[in-house]
Amino acid sequence: MNNSKTTQKPNKQGHRYHKNFNKGPKQVAQGASSRAAAAFCVNAIEEGKSLTEALPLFTKDLDDRDKAFVQEIVYGTLRHRRWLSTTANGLLDHSINQRFNVARSLILCALYQIIFTRAPAHAIVSATVGACDLCKCRAFTGLVNAVLRRFLREGGKLVESDDPCVEYSFPTWLYEKLQESYGQEQALEIVKNSNEHAPMFLRVENSKISTADYLQLLHKQEIKATLVDESSCTILLEEPTYVDRLPFFKEGYVAVQDLAAQLASPLLELKEGDNVLDTCCAPGGKSAHILDIAPKVTLTCADVDEQRLNSAKTNLQRLNRTPKFLHLDFSADISGIKETFDKILVDAPCSGTGVIRRHPDIKWLRRQKDIKNLVTTQEKILDNAFALLNKGGILVYTTCSILKQENEEQVKKFLDRHKDAKILPFDMKGKVVDFYQRLPGENNSDGFFYSRFIKA
Repeated sequence: MNNSKTTQKPNKQGHRYHKNFNKGPKQVAQGASSRAAAAFCVNAIEEGKSLTEALPLFTKDLDDRDKAFVQEIVYGTLRHRRWLSTTANGLLDHSINQRFNVARSLILCALYQIIFTRAPAHAIVSATVGACDLCKCRAFTGLVNAVLRRFLREGGKLVESDDPCVEYSFPTWLYEKLQESYGQEQALEIVKNSNEHAPMFLRVENSKISTADYLQLLHKQEIKATLVDESSCTILLEEPTYVDRLPFFKEGYVAVQDLAAQLASPLLELKEGDNVLDTCCAPGGKSAHILDIAPKVTLTCADVDEQRLNSAKTNLQRLNRTPKFLHLDFSADISGIKETFDKILVDAPCSGTGVIRRHPDIKWLRRQKDIKNLVTTQEKILDNAFALLNKGGILVYTTCSILKQENEEQVKKFLDRHKDAKILPFDMKGKVVDFYQRLPGENNSDGFFYSRFIKA
């Protein structure tokens, strides 16, 4: 998956919060540090940071158990943020100064815990009030305490709303786009599924071990899992687990990858000796799958983001894969590349609207104006990639978006621009299709779009 994140930077106040995070009083309420870390993370999303950035930043001094606890609070709060915020607005007599927005985030996190977790309400209130000092908003201690106690006194329920955007905590612009594309009934199903917890899929490296044999290894470790009919290399865990528990994970026998993403690389129809290009490779999952399907292809892994490219290198090294790496922006000038390719994968930067259940911050970071820019970037990458494709070669275009502008409409415009590009139909779930839009929750997987072309 390649998600294009917003680039708004957190304000200076956000940095001050982090700098003083661990300088509170020695005696704090039990659980206060975790609540403070969760509030900082939620507040960072408000300021434009992604969860990928915020969670490691604000949990780096916590143990693994507390890190998992913070992640649960943050993900849950972001999933239900609009509903929680609407409820909080009715409890606050005045707005909180932007400088102290972290106090509001504390309230939202506490409301989430009271409604959606089994923790005792009095313990949640006590820990949240204690976290005010750690969050450098001591002046709001009384307010936070009063708001939470009022919420409990008035029944401890979130406000009722006829607006699905409130009930399912979705931005209005995004819900309206889904309604426009899929109709009201299916749009509601999409937003419901997007708020679910995502399952954990594994991709078994079949060039090293069969899927059935790896399943037996999991059962010996008392990890409950099942095979997935839709993909021969895929295993679904009954419950997510730490990768350290997975047999031979460090040795590169298996990778964590959603089912939807695992269906992309096989569409390339790889043959040994093919010269293959992955234009937007980070974090490397599809590149690794390419080399597992056909270990003797020559693969070039490119990405615009050097840090993410390094992450892909690390992931591929664990799997004992050694492709070539290229730090390059495929939406810019690529005239320096003289090499051509038999197969090209364009897993394009996109809105990420198909993977919201894994990245709930996308709902609040993405803006409607971003879509036009993303579509333009995708067009440039497609055009540049197609220019490097050999005659008779295959180009696969995928996104983790469910917006037609980035998918079906993008395909039609590409074909209009390139008369030597032809749709190459493929089989998906027993049917031959020209392209396929998978929606969140389909066979437990993420939302994903697939299409492919052949150069005539």
